[in-house]
Formats: sequence, structure tokens, C-alpha cells
Amino acid sequence: MASFNARITMPAEAKAGEIVEIRVLVRHPMDRGGQVDAEGRVVPRKILNRLTVTYVGEPVFRYDMHTGISANPFVSFTTRAVETGDLTFEWREDGGATFTRTARLVVT
Repeated sequence: MASFNARITMPAEAKAGEIVEIRVLVRHPMDRGGQVDAEGRVVPRKILNRLTVTYVGEPVFRYDMHTGISANPFVSFTTRAVETGDLTFEWREDGGATFTRTARLVVT
């Protein structure tokens, strides 16, 4: 995969103790493998198999994905705002590639 496109939607600010919703949409074909392309070649399996999210270095969310997940997976979860810091999103793809994005949450 040449590029990686993830849209992370969350509030930029929250009050301490507030529950915030985080929504993540990734553009990825999630090829489950076994299909035949236009030239007759078998398409190998290549899916995002894990999303891990840390908040100020602490794990807050992990999602293991399998071949039944559709293309362009969407995930929504909540976490409690505890302090200003970065949320780090890391996706792991078959073959060992990883993709990382960060988003800052300011706690008032």
C-alpha cells in the first residue's frame, strides 16, 4: 500500500473526567485473499489486523481485525479525558507494515 489515509474525529478539547467519543475511518481495501484480479492473478490476503490506541502512553483501545471486516473499516470508541496529551493510533497490516497517526486532546 503506497499511502495510508485515516480520518480521526474527536474533540480538540474536553473537561477533565469527561467521556469523549473517538471515531476512526481508514481507507484500506482489506483484501481477504483468494480473489482473482483482472489479469487472472490470485490476490494475496492483505488486511489491517490490529488497531492499538494509546493516550499519554497508556493503552486505551485495541481492536483485532479479521478477514470478515469490510473495506475502509470504521471504529468508534470512548475514553475519559484525564490530561492534555496525544492519542497515538497504530495500525498493523499483514506483512508487518505499521501506520501511525496522532491527535492531541487538550484537557481543561
